[in-house]
Amino acid sequence: MGKKKPKIILEQLCGLACTAVRALLLLALITGCKDDLGERLQSGRVLAWQGLQGRWVGPVVPTEHACGATTQGLMSIGDKQFALDPFQSTTVVRGELSDGGHFNGKLVRQGPDHQDLSISFEAMAAGNDAISGTLQSGRCHWMVALHRG
Repeated sequence: MGKKKPKIILEQLCGLACTAVRALLLLALITGCKDDLGERLQSGRVLAWQGLQGRWVGPVVPTEHACGATTQGLMSIGDKQFALDPFQSTTVVRGELSDGGHFNGKLVRQGPDHQDLSISFEAMAAGNDAISGTLQSGRCHWMVALHRG
């Protein structure tokens, strides 16, 4: 009879421990977490995965009224290259990104009179949160300010 008593006590202790763990799990499920752990991924914000890579958006503002209206530019950045659509059109300036965060790109295409028309883009990254630069074509200049989007 002496051997059965410790075994019964041990079984009762295990039963109490399992009940306590179940109660804690149930309490955690009922009360939930303090913050939504998925909020950062569901917020609509674009998160940086690696350096400057990703999608960027922002205003493209002409320095003179004769150069058109303000548009929303869209830039995609890969490992060492980028593509900028400054006018929400088929005009895409492609270029390279240096290790120091300097952007340099150019688009050359033929105009209606078989003359070459070019658009150049130069910019610098300000940390991992902003890119600012200028776009130039002939006499027109635009200020470009991009943020993650």
